This record gives sequence, C-alpha cells and structure tokens, in this order.
Amino acid sequence: MNKTAQGYAERNRCPLYTAIQVIEGRWKPMIFQRLAGGALGFGELQRSMAGVTTKVLRQQLRQLEAEGLVSRSAPAKPGLRVLFELTPHGKTLGPVFECLWTWGVMHLSRCSGQPANVN
Repeated sequence: MNKTAQGYAERNRCPLYTAIQVIEGRWKPMIFQRLAGGALGFGELQRSMAGVTTKVLRQQLRQLEAEGLVSRSAPAKPGLRVLFELTPHGKTLGPVFECLWTWGVMHLSRCSGQPANVN
C-alpha cells in the first residue's frame, strides 16, 4: 500500500474526520438548526433558508437521511406534505453544534477585535 492509500485509510478510520464528513456542507448546519425546533415540510424548510436551491436542499437532506440523522415521513395519501425531522441519532449532534457555535463566536471575536457574545 502506498503512502497516499495509507493516508486515506487512516483518515477513513478517524472519528474526527468521520464526524466532519457527516456535517460538512454549506447548508447542513442550518438544516440541523431549523429541524432542532421540530419537523418541517420541504417548502417550510426551504423558505426559512434564503439562498438555498431546491436541488441542493434535496441533496443535503438525502445525505443526512442516508447517514440516519434526518428522517423523512411520506404521507399515505397524495397531496399531503412530506415532513423532515431529526432522528434520535441526529439529535445527538446538538451539543456538537453548540460547541462549534461557541468556538465560532470566539473565533469571529478574535478576528474582528470585538468582545465575544456567546449567546
């Protein structure tokens, strides 16, 4: 096995890289933030996230669903809306995002020279 392949193999076994890979994506943190408040329909979710396209939102929701972090409930009758919500496993990311939020606030404060407001 060459060094590049060894590096990829090591990275694929690393819990930190795995976690980052699961939550990476321009809109995934915002999706988590919106769904933390409860189940939402696709349209509600999209309207609450200015700038996201239908295609990208659909892709990111499918990725989160494939990882077991978001569930999609399709209605039995046509015409009823599909709801998305965090799974119990998805909800375990709440503290992770809170820590990242706090770190991000402190980092932005450091970069701007302004005092940090963690709330």
